[in-house]
Amino acid sequence: MWPDHDRPLFFDRQGRPIDVLAWAQKFEDRDYRFIAEWEMQDWRVATIWIGLDNGMGFVFGGPPAIFETAVFSLGAEDSVYDGQARYATEEAARAGHDQAVAWVTERLGLDSAGGVPGRDRETPC
Repeated sequence: MWPDHDRPLFFDRQGRPIDVLAWAQKFEDRDYRFIAEWEMQDWRVATIWIGLDNGMGFVFGGPPAIFETAVFSLGAEDSVYDGQARYATEEAARAGHDQAVAWVTERLGLDSAGGVPGRDRETPC
């Protein structure tokens, strides 16, 4: 299947199409771009708005995947990068962030992310 060249590639946080200049301005704004961040020990979970349909929706159809959650482990015995997931909505991205934090806390042998003394930063909608 060939890409649909008439389909927009850039979207704001609400999923509305925008042009590349509007996307660049929004992308420069860290508070707009970052949805949530969490750090504990040598682990980091970051959820961001990428605003670019990075999920190949423009090739295969479906909603644009404009948010991404990534998990990084910075410890010497672990890999530098442990995974990512992409989402079409901010709500789904926030839920994915929570799932990623839960995965890390489980890997660290903790019961849950709630009350974990990690550094958490959430950006309001």
